[in-house]
Amino acid sequence: MSTNYDAIAREYQASKLLPWRKHFEAYTYFKLIGSLNEKSVLDLACGDGFYTRQFKLRGAAEVTGVDLSAGMIALAEEAERNNPISLNYICCNVTELKLDRKFDMICASYLLNYAHDIKSLNAMCEAIFQHLKPGGRFITINSNPDYKATINSLLPYGFTRENAGYNEGDEVTYRFYQPDNSFVEVTNYHLKKTTYERALIEAGFSEIQWNTMDVSPLGLGELGTGYWERILEDQPVVGLSCKKLL
Repeated sequence: MSTNYDAIAREYQASKLLPWRKHFEAYTYFKLIGSLNEKSVLDLACGDGFYTRQFKLRGAAEVTGVDLSAGMIALAEEAERNNPISLNYICCNVTELKLDRKFDMICASYLLNYAHDIKSLNAMCEAIFQHLKPGGRFITINSNPDYKATINSLLPYGFTRENAGYNEGDEVTYRFYQPDNSFVEVTNYHLKKTTYERALIEAGFSEIQWNTMDVSPLGLGELGTGYWERILEDQPVVGLSCKKLL
């Protein structure tokens, strides 16, 4: 079942404020991305524009955000109106994206994990490849195919992850909890790492690297090493990067 982000846009936006998002997800993501100086960036599955804005503020020359959810794009455009920094947003399915240009770098936080089989994954990877300049990099944070922990092991961080199974296409359900213990659900799909690698290679990518997630020194200092032990051990998400050869 696909997730209707239009219905949960505000609640999902609030989940970006959880400590693990800043000190675990974002910290590792930006380490993988490296310098954004004067680069043109395409931010796929941009949601409310959280990372889209960060990319521009961290030195990117221009950034375009793309998301399937009109509700999420509305939040992103609202932020741009309130504090304009010359961002562009497009409401579109990534597989149907046909921009008449290519970018220095393409980033995505949680895109490929919405593919439920190799065919849908191939379509995503081909669209990414077609919009990337030769020598450019694709960097993404993805649901970790190797995750095996119990459903509630990540509850101390404000969310849970439940795998229906570990066959190709099995649903992976994330629940993000609000302060009143209500929650919103997001559905991903399980595919093996070898399936991701196959799709990226078939699209034309090389230098594929999987990267474990780490915690920022600030996060360790603010919350202590004990707080982070479980999420570091379980690794619910993973970094992935690759390159389009010259």
